[in-house]
Amino acid sequence: MSTIELLIPADVEVASLDHVSLHLPDHGFPNVTKAKGTLGTKLPKKNPKPPEFGRLFSTGGPPRDLVTDSPTLVVEGYAEQEQRARDLCALMVAIIEAAGRSGMLGTEIVYRARATSLPGNLPHPQVPSHFRFTAMISVDLRRKTA
Repeated sequence: MSTIELLIPADVEVASLDHVSLHLPDHGFPNVTKAKGTLGTKLPKKNPKPPEFGRLFSTGGPPRDLVTDSPTLVVEGYAEQEQRARDLCALMVAIIEAAGRSGMLGTEIVYRARATSLPGNLPHPQVPSHFRFTAMISVDLRRKTA
């Protein structure tokens, strides 16, 4: 019986959340981390919402080649102050772009990161107390073998 090598797509959300959570505190957002529950793939459940928080999730994406995928991430920065929401979103984009230049996104190998949409002001109807800026970024991640 022959064995076929399985190539598993990397978990872009876990890699990105870990990486962004590690770097946000050093750049003016000490309270936006996974550990504090202010950075994740969902909106914080508690009300009132924290003064600042971030959300990051994947919308899927195509394979680039046999061993590389190009998932797209939606990055959202929320804050009670408009400029802070914009800065948070822009910083998350910058952190992921820097990972593309360094070659590692969390524990995953990344070949490239490119913003496909820069931060834009897009209010969230379920969070009227906060400003929301959103951006999209695509990353080329290497698959892992099973």
